[in-house]
Amino acid sequence: MGLGGVSWGVSVLGQTNDHAPSALKSADELKHDKKESWTYIKPGLALAKYDAIQIVPTVVYQGTDAQFDSIPMAEREKFAGILTEALKEKMAKSFKVVGAPASDAMRLKFTIVGATKTTTGVGTVSSVMPIGALTNAYKSITGQKGSFSGSVLLAFELFDSKTGELLAAAVRREAPDALDITATLSTTDTVKAVASAVADKLRARLVAAKSPAPEGR
Repeated sequence: MGLGGVSWGVSVLGQTNDHAPSALKSADELKHDKKESWTYIKPGLALAKYDAIQIVPTVVYQGTDAQFDSIPMAEREKFAGILTEALKEKMAKSFKVVGAPASDAMRLKFTIVGATKTTTGVGTVSSVMPIGALTNAYKSITGQKGSFSGSVLLAFELFDSKTGELLAAAVRREAPDALDITATLSTTDTVKAVASAVADKLRARLVAAKSPAPEGR
């Protein structure tokens, strides 16, 4: 599946707003497609020429429609750093990571638009208790978040690094797999799990989008 089928492989939660984050550069291009999910893909998008990626440090969203559940700014900035490091680690597996614009480089920018807290300790207990484990197993299969697990509302924007042309953008609320017990230890652990999964899935999508579809499809 190409980039047009962006789904980072982690749970999507219910919608809390009926509009894309208004302060994003790509806000006017984003189209609402399902609960708390907005997407833009440049018509005829082709990524074959891009072998490198410039990763902009993740930023904390400053718009009035941010959703941070009373999380302090210092914590938000820590979460941004965690996501940046995960992106660098994962993208380096498939792309040359560069620090400046280049003709063969995409520019990737993530924004943390919001986050909800993990109920520390309770989520872990609910995962290992028999009823909780059964409930979370069902949630894992159906793509729902685990009991008492937090979440992160993320936006990514992909540009041509030389021209600044917007290639793709998406907004998703993400949560760890319901059976990931380590992600329930704290909100920071939740963010780490989300960051790793999102970076890995997006890397796979970008690699797939670089390859032309087989003939007849």
